[in-house]
Amino acid sequence: MNLSIYNNYTVKEIMFFVIIASIPAIFTECYFFGFIILIQILLFIIFSLIFEIIILKIRQKNIKNNILDNSSIVTSVLLGLSIPCTLTWWMIIIGAFFSIVVSKHLYGGLGQNIFNPAMIGYAVLLISFPLYMSSWNKENTNLFSLNDLKTSINKIFFKTSKSDFLISSDPEDFTEATPLNDLKNKSYYNYDISLKNLTSQNKKITVFSAYNYINISFLLGGFFLLYKKIICWRIPFSFLFSFFFLSVINFLFSINPIVSPFFHLFSGGTMICAFFIATDPVTTSYSNIGKIIFGSIVGLLVYIIRNYSDYPDGVAFSVLFGNMLVPLIDNFLKTSGYGHRDI
Repeated sequence: MNLSIYNNYTVKEIMFFVIIASIPAIFTECYFFGFIILIQILLFIIFSLIFEIIILKIRQKNIKNNILDNSSIVTSVLLGLSIPCTLTWWMIIIGAFFSIVVSKHLYGGLGQNIFNPAMIGYAVLLISFPLYMSSWNKENTNLFSLNDLKTSINKIFFKTSKSDFLISSDPEDFTEATPLNDLKNKSYYNYDISLKNLTSQNKKITVFSAYNYINISFLLGGFFLLYKKIICWRIPFSFLFSFFFLSVINFLFSINPIVSPFFHLFSGGTMICAFFIATDPVTTSYSNIGKIIFGSIVGLLVYIIRNYSDYPDGVAFSVLFGNMLVPLIDNFLKTSGYGHRDI
């Protein structure tokens, strides 16, 4: 499939603009969590390109043309921005392998994959290493210093024990959890789960604020992609509308509402899902109505998983399940590919 038909950009240009749009989020995450974010993204890029070259060599494809389309770099950047800063180098290899080899090339390569490669890698890591994938750094007071660099390298390359993650049964000991993890964990303990309590400690304020600013950064990057017409407005709009509408209904009519709809809107992976993940042109519906249906379904699933499952966020599983429904949506709308009449 030639993605350049989609909006007069080449694949290489589309991927380049996505990388540009992700720069605010990269700087924001680095500000809150340090050099480790850049190292993780760099490792994802290196391992992804290695896997890409190996599999292209095996498939006897043109290595230079495929490498230069920047698609593997985009997958690596988005995956690197989605994972916590607790993952070690060998976990990053596993994530890169499933994103590039399994999700992308085993289905025939770019344009043939039915699942979002970055979310496949994320889902595998989440299922395989749930404790690592739900823990973030405490407040980092040595940002962008030599000590920060040393600490980051040590965490990624030399951490071999799980002792750093040993916790007791007191919910207050989940000190490195994200706001959504904190909310989910305390709900099991009949704890006083008010928004004030969630942010009562300085280190929690750091993580709480980080997620607000990170989501705002992805929102700004999303506006840039909309301005450059790299993505279609229908998917982010329908996703955010369905997700926010259900959160408002729950907040207004729930007997014991915990957090506001805006908390959900700017927590977890909401904005990266709306503008960078769900908008992947390969794994979404072709028609305009199909895009709205797809975005609405993903928003509905994120709401259900966040509120009723054991997972605090649910973006990855929602997007992947939405990808599974895309052929059914297109078949129902009688569209099978580009060149058909817009519906």
